[in-house]
Amino acid sequence: MKAMRREGNIIQEITEYSNVEESFCYVLRGPKRHASQQGRLLIENKENVIADISRRISDGSFRIKDYHIEEIVEAGKKRKLIILSLYDRIAINAIMTVVDKHVKPRLIRTTSASIKGRGMHDLMLYIHRDMVDDPDGTQYAYKFDIHHFYECVDQDIMMSCVRHVFKDEKLIEILDRLVRILPKGIGIGPRSSQGLGNLLLSVYLDHVIKDEHAIPYFYRYCDDGLILAGSKSELWVARDIVHDCIEAAGLTIKNNERIFPVTEGIDFLGYVIRPDYVRLRKRVKQNFARKIKDVKSKGRRQELIASFYGMAKHADCENLFYILTNKNMKSFKDLSVTYKPADGKKRFAGAVVSIRELVNLPIIVKDFETGIKTEQGEDRCIVSIEQDGVLKKFFTNSEEMKNILAQIQDIPGGFPFETTIKSETFGKGRTKYIFS
Repeated sequence: MKAMRREGNIIQEITEYSNVEESFCYVLRGPKRHASQQGRLLIENKENVIADISRRISDGSFRIKDYHIEEIVEAGKKRKLIILSLYDRIAINAIMTVVDKHVKPRLIRTTSASIKGRGMHDLMLYIHRDMVDDPDGTQYAYKFDIHHFYECVDQDIMMSCVRHVFKDEKLIEILDRLVRILPKGIGIGPRSSQGLGNLLLSVYLDHVIKDEHAIPYFYRYCDDGLILAGSKSELWVARDIVHDCIEAAGLTIKNNERIFPVTEGIDFLGYVIRPDYVRLRKRVKQNFARKIKDVKSKGRRQELIASFYGMAKHADCENLFYILTNKNMKSFKDLSVTYKPADGKKRFAGAVVSIRELVNLPIIVKDFETGIKTEQGEDRCIVSIEQDGVLKKFFTNSEEMKNILAQIQDIPGGFPFETTIKSETFGKGRTKYIFS
């Protein structure tokens, strides 16, 4: 493993009130969790719960209080799932939100599982684009899968990867306890397993493939991998490199690995990808057809169709979509329809980001809207911004920010304006954010 700058002072970021509160609201979203006995108790004692989680993370004493194991069947495979209490899920979410933020810049662009802002569609489009742009260099594919990845992770190797990135000893101790919940492996279920699993494969596989061996067309989605090349001989060399990497991590490749021409179609990410077109995977089509046939509720039917459309729109599936849904698949841009909210509130483009991610960064404030109801409470303000040419937005309940925005609105040509958000600590470790 190549030496790189290690991150410190992570605990302070994790225990910021805004981070723990956001995790509290995220884990307790939805009516079922609100109505559960655990949920009601946590909501009634929200401030005490946030303070307790922050204290236990800050002094390094946090450990999982309670969990049980459930056996589930997923895609025909039996898996053991770790079920955590809502309290522990809030704490782990707060920890991993910050850990993932520091790990993400170290991940290669063509890995996509459990990474904010990326997903299977994003990775599939990368693969297809590379096949179209370089047909000679992508004639053959090597597809592989790691055998029982989560269950077989070597915990000591996992922690060596954590120390490769972080030097905050309290954080390392907490992550060590999360890694060692079970006697072996890192367990399926906790959010920590997803992020840390990505870190392990990034260190032992991704960067070896890309940096040390300069293999151009490598893609990974969790424990599934794909390499494209112009010849089978290149892929046999790549295959040996992959095996060496995975064995060094204490893992093994399943014996269903294949090297084949891409004209056969690459069955990956729920699609069958070919140079000239993309189709949905057979199992995806069959599962949708079975579900839609039996559903009676109009609302549920619309949900299923919308979900299926979300997959089908990224492939060449217009005719299939019509056959299964009796609806024509149209591009939204062709409909020339704009949303007119009944409440008259403005709607802004761009992804929602946490205000703490914007601290000390130059931004352009473009517009705002008040009186927004969110899971965090009533009368929130949403602010539309531009950062490095990308549209984003954030929510705030700061009366100071609302007041300043209202004053600027009254100034002719006040919007847009450039600013930098600063953070200030007040009260009992609370943080407020201001324009500067």
